Amino acid sequence: MPPVESKDLFGVPRRPNPEAATAPAPASTGRRYGAAAIDGTLAVFCAALSGLVYVLSLPASEAPPLTSGNLWLRVLVAGMGVSLINQVLLGLLFRCSVGKLLVGTRVVRMADGGRPRLWQLLGRWIGGITYGLTILPIGFFLGGSEAPPLDFSGVRIVKASADS
Repeated sequence: MPPVESKDLFGVPRRPNPEAATAPAPASTGRRYGAAAIDGTLAVFCAALSGLVYVLSLPASEAPPLTSGNLWLRVLVAGMGVSLINQVLLGLLFRCSVGKLLVGTRVVRMADGGRPRLWQLLGRWIGGITYGLTILPIGFFLGGSEAPPLDFSGVRIVKASADS
């Protein structure tokens, strides 16, 4: 049986890319969770620092209470902003976040091991926050899980190599 020819959106046959390779094997679970812990700590630290700078910039008579909506909005926006820049912008430019750099991993496209696209990194960032704030805590409280973290949005975390 002859191989089936792949066609694009307009019905034009696709040419096989001889340089396209398969994505490398995923990094170990320890490296992946280590990078996530470092990245999360960085975002929380920067968010707390933003709130502290905001409080210290005001005169003592105008210092907001800890229940102030403006204070918590500032902390939330700062944390999300740092996380977005760290995961998406650094991922586009260098293929790794600060945490991934420190543990020796990088992100690649699952299809061919190439550089991830913006929409893939945005999807991974949103999914990672959702996973980290919902599924992970539930699994922890229920006794943990041996399942490795999933690759989603077409992006995989792999061990960084010297030749990349």
